[in-house]
Amino acid sequence: MVTYMPPEHSASAQNNNLEQLLDRCSFLALTTSTQALLQSQGTGLPLIAVETPSCKALIALQGAHLLSFCAEGGKPLLWISPNCNFTPGVALRGGVPVCLPWFGPHPLDAKKPKHGFARNRDWQLCDANLLINGDVQLIFSFTSTSNPLFEFDFGAQLVMTLGPSIKLELSVSNTDKTAFDCSWALHSYHPVGSLNEARVKGLAGRTYLDNLETHAEKIQQDDVSFSSEVDRIFPAIDNALEILGAPQIAITHHNCPSVVVWNPGPINATKIADIGAGNEQAYICVERGAVLGEKWKLSAGETQSAWIEITEHKQI
Repeated sequence: MVTYMPPEHSASAQNNNLEQLLDRCSFLALTTSTQALLQSQGTGLPLIAVETPSCKALIALQGAHLLSFCAEGGKPLLWISPNCNFTPGVALRGGVPVCLPWFGPHPLDAKKPKHGFARNRDWQLCDANLLINGDVQLIFSFTSTSNPLFEFDFGAQLVMTLGPSIKLELSVSNTDKTAFDCSWALHSYHPVGSLNEARVKGLAGRTYLDNLETHAEKIQQDDVSFSSEVDRIFPAIDNALEILGAPQIAITHHNCPSVVVWNPGPINATKIADIGAGNEQAYICVERGAVLGEKWKLSAGETQSAWIEITEHKQI
């Protein structure tokens, strides 16, 4: 696999900024995966803990990765694998990974990391505020200069608003002198009480590309269910989606035309070290983004943005 580690010249300034934010914001605390998640795997990663009267959340600075979230009086809306490997540079299994600047295998070089490299690198927490309505708003930034993995300069920002719901707004800026293509997804893992009973509503009658059959084009019959392995990409989906199960979850969006629905099934789960046998029964992925033919084409100096909102018990 091709790897690239960015220079660390700005690490000291980032640490100082983080310390200042932690001193100013009583609703934030610095912890680690070992302290916050019992029996966590790996060498450990720093995490930001959020706690307000309206919600609790855990966020890894690596990848600006929202790992867990629960609104006051609600159920957890995100799933973390019990076998998630909390080791620096290793992709984290669960929560909402930010897949960027490409989704899935690299289209030209299979040796490059799947789902890009932004999820495996540290982002900077630039600002944090408690809004007047009681929501917490966190602003993370990521900068990448031309490197062996991606030859263009770009920047990304993730605005995370946490309260009764989760809202994630991703912006990608082309800071290069040359246009480039960028595909991305917010790769959300959601808990289900029963995989056999879980359904994804809002995709019936829509065309999808079946990743289990080399992107064969098919039509979704009824709601998406999970009696076996599911790996489907739905293009041109403008409407909101709903996960029918426990909890019941609504997913709304802006400028996220692609939907990816995935569960590895029992056979493949045993082959994936950070999932493991039987753990596929506890979650489904319902992802929104812009992938394959819907990828963003960014001119030099251009910025594009999109958002998703994840809410419990919202009827659509």
